[in-house]
Amino acid sequence: MIRQGTGRQPQTFEEEATRDISLAGVYFETERESYAVDDILMTSVVIPDVQTRLFPFSRLAGRSRVVRVDPLPQPSASGRKRFGVALEFGDDFTVLAALPARG
Repeated sequence: MIRQGTGRQPQTFEEEATRDISLAGVYFETERESYAVDDILMTSVVIPDVQTRLFPFSRLAGRSRVVRVDPLPQPSASGRKRFGVALEFGDDFTVLAALPARG
């Protein structure tokens, strides 16, 4: 989930599936055109239970910075433009470790 607040405008929320994720950042695709390089966002990334075995963490949360916005060549199913957005996690980002499965 991405929370974006700019100046006096109300905060907006967006939920998207990520394409790439690491402890340094995340990349996702969106139809929203309001992301710009250097925007600061509140970000929460949750790894689905079925995939937590593939990651050393189950949830990430904190501030992130937009480092790249790429126009994508393929429109969405509804015909709208799509964008790839790369976020870099800030120093205050919290990493919650996945618990080991009990046997």
